[in-house]
Amino acid sequence: MWSGASTGMIKSTLKIVCDSGPIIHLDEFNCLYLLEDFNEVLIPDTVHKEIKRYRPSSLDNLNVPFIFSPGNTPYDTRLLTLCRIFSLDVGETEALALMEKNPHAIFLTDDASARMVAEQMGFRVHGTIGVLVRSIRRGQMEPGEVLRILEEAPSKTTLYIKHSLLDEIVLKIKKEFNR
Repeated sequence: MWSGASTGMIKSTLKIVCDSGPIIHLDEFNCLYLLEDFNEVLIPDTVHKEIKRYRPSSLDNLNVPFIFSPGNTPYDTRLLTLCRIFSLDVGETEALALMEKNPHAIFLTDDASARMVAEQMGFRVHGTIGVLVRSIRRGQMEPGEVLRILEEAPSKTTLYIKHSLLDEIVLKIKKEFNR
């Protein structure tokens, strides 16, 4: 397991706002520790309840700087309208409302519609795969470890990703990191 102190890396100052998907999927991959590198991991109330229902032990990681926040609806009428148009659930909507309060944070979601809404609002967005690739750049994991996880993804996790996209990501990692 990675420890910033043991690798000599300085912990990131980045703050993230999480939807439930990345936490659930990283836990399925036994990689939730990758979130330890972030300064704060903000989780709105409904997302917290969803994670507790599907992966209750994932929130027991005391080294991940989880910060639980009351759920709110978006203040920006454009954001609220987009959430309704894209039929986002309450957790995704609360997470995007939390992004409004933390616009310099990164929004972590694996939901395509939530990603599109966040991008329309100008928020930085990543998902589980982005966290895994980032872990290589941050020295948390070796490229081979990430490639093994990605190869196991279809059978080991509930993360839905098209095989063609997964193949493309694997090729990019191999090319970027000379694998």
